[in-house]
Amino acid sequence: MSESADASLDQQKQLMLLMTQHQRRIFGYIHTLVPRRADAEDILQETSLVIVEKFSEFKPGTDFVAWACQIAWWRVRAARQKFARSKVVFDDDVLDSVAHTAATMHAEVSDRHEALARCLQRLHPRDRELLLTRYEPGARVEEAAERSGRSLEAAYKALARLRKLLFDCVTNQLATTTP
Repeated sequence: MSESADASLDQQKQLMLLMTQHQRRIFGYIHTLVPRRADAEDILQETSLVIVEKFSEFKPGTDFVAWACQIAWWRVRAARQKFARSKVVFDDDVLDSVAHTAATMHAEVSDRHEALARCLQRLHPRDRELLLTRYEPGARVEEAAERSGRSLEAAYKALARLRKLLFDCVTNQLATTTP
């Protein structure tokens, strides 16, 4: 394989890694700007295509999420004409304000996400499986209870206990890491 083919393959791997790692965060940003989930999902797809097309312009070592959210911002702006027919349309000042707030909250959300991941790893595997099963898209408590071998009542009690445990753990993690 030639050096340019190797470089291209490395660039594709890097893109896939970054998109896999940050897609939820990019979607969250889009969804703060777009009221309907289905519309946000459509814009995420459009944004992903633009990211693939423009990935050669991304500078490694810089903030991928900020770069991708800037692309998403322009996709949202372009989609606003489509949303103009809906009952609620924010003017550009409101949209700018929400986008700015979402961008500044990125670091805080990232810290919380990392703390939650650490706290989840500390849980007993059975408890972690119950939580992860419950919060899969479209999942219900009944399914999580069944898969974990718990009664429905026991699953509800365990989930309440685990939510409190995770909340306390994340709060403590953030308190000890915040200067």
